[in-house]
Amino acid sequence: MIHPVTRDRNNETEIIMLDLSEVTYMVNEDGVIAFYTETEKFYPLVPSLSLYEKHLRDMGFYRLDRVNLVNMNKVKGFDEQRGLVFFDDPPHQVQNSTTVAFMKIRKMKQTIMDWIRKNQSSRNTGKEGKKAPEP
Repeated sequence: MIHPVTRDRNNETEIIMLDLSEVTYMVNEDGVIAFYTETEKFYPLVPSLSLYEKHLRDMGFYRLDRVNLVNMNKVKGFDEQRGLVFFDDPPHQVQNSTTVAFMKIRKMKQTIMDWIRKNQSSRNTGKEGKKAPEP
């Protein structure tokens, strides 16, 4: 079984896929599980949006609201009035959307629109973008 881990207990360093068959033992260190191999110590990835945001920003994932992390490569529409981004083609459906925090709408509007234009261009050329446009 493969498990995502990092070398630091706060999960701030590179994510490594550890084969658990290489683990010699696990121990609870002050409330945090540590995996020991013959030569190294690893900490399991503790999922949180903040952690994923840190590791996935270069792949185009942006925090648009405190409750979500959005793959901007998939955004196809934006309703500024309702504070929603859409993942389907027009006419956009609410069930294929997520929220943009009202406090972030003004700050993120241009970035969201840049991503939508980039995604439309990528669809027309058949290539999906990976690198984030500059905010």
